[in-house]
Amino acid sequence: MNIKSFFTTKYLFEINRVIIERSDRTFLIIGILAVTLAIVFKLSSILAPTPVDKKYRNKFFNLFLTIGLGEVFWYGARTQNVKLFGTHFMALLLLLVGLVWLVMIFIKMIKNYGREKMEWEKEQVKLKYLSK
Repeated sequence: MNIKSFFTTKYLFEINRVIIERSDRTFLIIGILAVTLAIVFKLSSILAPTPVDKKYRNKFFNLFLTIGLGEVFWYGARTQNVKLFGTHFMALLLLLVGLVWLVMIFIKMIKNYGREKMEWEKEQVKLKYLSK
C-alpha cells in the first residue's frame, strides 16, 4: 500500500465492514503499547527520587494512558462498526492529539526541569540545616 491511500476520503471516513484491516490492528497495537508505557511511567513515578521527577513522569503517564485507552476504545468501536468513532480519521486524530501533547510536555520539561530540580535541591539543603 502506498502512503497516498491512507489519506483518501474512503480510507479516512468509511468503515470496511467485511474485514479488519492491517492498519486497524496497528492502531490497536499502538494503543496497547501506549498503555504499557503508561504502566511503566506510573511505576517509575512511584519510585521517583524527587517530586520534580515524579511530576514529569506522571505527565507522561497521563499522556500514554489517555492515548492508549483511546486507541483501544477506537478499535472496539471499529470492530463494532460505530460510524463516527470507528473511522480511521478518529484514530489518526487521537494519535495527532497525543503527538501534540507529547511535544508540549517535552517543551515544558526542557524549559523548567533543570530549574525546578535545582530549587528542590536547594530547599532540601535548607531544610537539612534548619531542622537542627
